[in-house]
Amino acid sequence: MRDDGIDLDVITYTSLIGGLGLVGQPDKAREVLKEMRQYGCYPDVAAYNAAIRNFCIAKRLGDAYNLMEEMEGKGLCPNATTYNVIFRSLYWANNLKSSWSLYLRMKATGCLPNTQSCMFLIRLLRRQEKVDMALELWNDMIDKGFGSYILVADVLFDLLCDLGKLEEAERCFLQMVDKGQKPSYMSFRRIKVLMELANKHEALTNLSEKMSAFGSAIQMNKNNVDELERPISDFISG
Repeated sequence: MRDDGIDLDVITYTSLIGGLGLVGQPDKAREVLKEMRQYGCYPDVAAYNAAIRNFCIAKRLGDAYNLMEEMEGKGLCPNATTYNVIFRSLYWANNLKSSWSLYLRMKATGCLPNTQSCMFLIRLLRRQEKVDMALELWNDMIDKGFGSYILVADVLFDLLCDLGKLEEAERCFLQMVDKGQKPSYMSFRRIKVLMELANKHEALTNLSEKMSAFGSAIQMNKNNVDELERPISDFISG
C-alpha cells in the first residue's frame, strides 16, 4: 500500500499488530509500533492493547507490563481492555497476588473495572477462598457502581455460603436489593436455605419483604429462572 502512495492509518496498523500476534510474532508486532511513528502515524490505546495481548498470548507478562508502562509514558491511559487482557493471563495462571496488585493499580489510576475485570477477580477469589478481598471488591462495586452485580453476586454468595458467612451474605444481599438490582433465584435460594438452617426466620422474612418489589420471580416456591446469570463466557471471551 505504501508503495502505491497510500498511507496506512492507525486502524490498519492495529490489525497488522493483532495478526502478527496470532502467528506467534509478538516482537515483530512491537517493532510495528515503532515503525508507525516513523511514518507519522502514532499508536493509540487500541494499538497498544493489541500488542499487549500478543505478549499475554505468548505468556510473556513482563513484556506486556513494559508495554503498558510505555503507553503511560507517552500520555496514553490504559483502559479496561488493557487490564483485562492481563487479568485473563493471570486468571489462567491462578495468580491471585498479581491479579490483586493489578486491580489496585487500576483503581489508583482512576480506571474503573468493567464486568469482565470483576469476573476474573471474583472467580479467583472464590477459588482461593479469600473472603476479605472478595468483600472489598464487592464494596468497591457498590460504592463506585461498576460491574454487573448479579453476575458477581452469584459467585460471591457461593463463597460466603460455602464458608458459613451468613451475616456477610445477608448484608451484601440487602445492599444489592437497596441498589435496585434483582438478585438471581439461585442466590436467593442459597441465602434462604442457610437462614432456615440457622433459624433466622425473622431475617428471612425481612429479606423476603425487601425482595417483594421485584415481583413473583423471587417467590420462594416459584420456579422462575428467567433471569439466571448469563454464561460467564459472554463476559470473559474476546
